[in-house]
Amino acid sequence: SRIINLKDLFLANRNNTGTIGSLKNISIDNCLLFPDEYIVVSENASIVKSQYLAKNIDAFITIPAIPSYPDDKGNVILLNNIGQVVDELNYDAKWHFALLDNKEGVSLERIDFNKPTNDPDNWTSAASTVGFGTPTYQNSQYRSDLQPQGEVKISPEIFSPDNDGFDDFLLINFHFPEPGYVANIAVYDGMGRLVRIIQKNATCAAVGSFRWDGLNDSQSKVPIGIYIVFTEIFNLKGQRRMFKNGVVVARRF
Repeated sequence: SRIINLKDLFLANRNNTGTIGSLKNISIDNCLLFPDEYIVVSENASIVKSQYLAKNIDAFITIPAIPSYPDDKGNVILLNNIGQVVDELNYDAKWHFALLDNKEGVSLERIDFNKPTNDPDNWTSAASTVGFGTPTYQNSQYRSDLQPQGEVKISPEIFSPDNDGFDDFLLINFHFPEPGYVANIAVYDGMGRLVRIIQKNATCAAVGSFRWDGLNDSQSKVPIGIYIVFTEIFNLKGQRRMFKNGVVVARRF
C-alpha cells in the first residue's frame, strides 16, 4: 500500500548457529517499488527469462552473489536499512505439492500474503499451467483475496410498495471494513430479466444503504412475485465479490 525504496532493503540468511549473515543490498541505487508491483531478484536474469514466462522483462534486479538458498531447505531474510527483520521464511522442499514427481525448477509459492509467512499450509508448488513459475507477476497459486470483505443484506424480505406507510420500500444495507468500495446493484425478476438498475459505479461509505421503491426502469410498478437483488462490489485492488438476495414484492388488497 506504499512505495518502497529497494535501496533500503537487504537479503540475508542464517548460518548454522542462527546468526544472520551474507547480507546483500537489493539495489545500490534508488529503485522504487510501487504498490502491487513485483520485482525479481536474481543472480542471472537471462536464465530466469529463458526458463519462465516473464511478463515484465524490466522487473529484474541482478545481485552478483545472492545469499545461499538451497533447494531442500533453508531460510530467507529481508532486512531494512537499520538491520530490522522485515520478514523471514524458513522453507522446506516438503512444502511442495506431494504428487509432484520432479521439483527441479519448480517455484515454491506463497498462497496468501496476509497469512503467517512460515505456515507450511500457506505454500505450494507453482502451477504447471504457467510453467511452474511466475516471475514478475502474481503467484499462480495466490488465493487471498481476492474477494473483498463485507456483507450486503436486504430488509424487509417481503415489501409492498403501495405507499400505505408499511414496508413501502426495500433497503439494501451494506457493511464494509473500509470506505471506498464501488457497487453496482440491479434487480432481476424470477425469469432472470433485468427490471431495474439501482446503482451503477456507486462509491460506498463503510456503512450505508440503498433503496428500491418497487419500480422498474420505466418507473412503473413491477408485478408481485420473487425478485433477485444482484450486488457486485469491487475495490481499487481489482478484488470483486457478488451478492444475491431474494425479495418478494407483495400488494395489499
